[in-house]
Amino acid sequence: MAALKHDGYDFSVGIPADTPIAQAERVVSAGKGIGSKENMKLIEDLAQAAGAAIGSSRPVAETLHYVPLNRYVGMSGQKFTGNLYIACGISGAKQHLKGIKDASTIVAINTNGNAPIFKNCDYGIIGDVHEILPLLADALGRGEKKEAPPMVKMKRPVVPKPEPIGPRYVCNGCGYEYIPELGDEDGDIAPGTLFENLPDDWVCPECAEEKDHFVKA
Repeated sequence: MAALKHDGYDFSVGIPADTPIAQAERVVSAGKGIGSKENMKLIEDLAQAAGAAIGSSRPVAETLHYVPLNRYVGMSGQKFTGNLYIACGISGAKQHLKGIKDASTIVAINTNGNAPIFKNCDYGIIGDVHEILPLLADALGRGEKKEAPPMVKMKRPVVPKPEPIGPRYVCNGCGYEYIPELGDEDGDIAPGTLFENLPDDWVCPECAEEKDHFVKA
């Protein structure tokens, strides 16, 4: 957590745990990987130490009912656009990642080192949440927090864009842009694959439109 403090996060201040997700500067979110409902106490303790609101993945709210439905984060749920998002036991399904794409900093904690969340986070901890969360809460400080000032949005580091290697194509269905330098990781398309070399059965990763429904950008 020294890295987060170095990034400018002040853990002497905080927001109420029930702050609406869309208005929260920081969120500690629970996934199915936390186990039984009793382990929500670990989430609550870390949220208090981090000065954060409490969120969850969709299954934790919709299926397990650990938190109200208005606290799950994802494409069909709440969108988190604040600064710090700590994902605890969340694998990182595409639906969930859509809800945190505008987060400034993402911290992931999961026992599975191959979980998709680790490809989309700034800091990753491979380990058991039951062991890691109490340590993090201790490191951040479990004492009372001062009221946080109005949020100042932190900027994510700018990732250099790869040099173009060929034309880009845009989906007529949803506007998704295929970038050959990036490929389509979820569709097992390697970076550097030109559009004309995509398999005939490849479809838009956003809306499943067929390849022939794309036009050159």
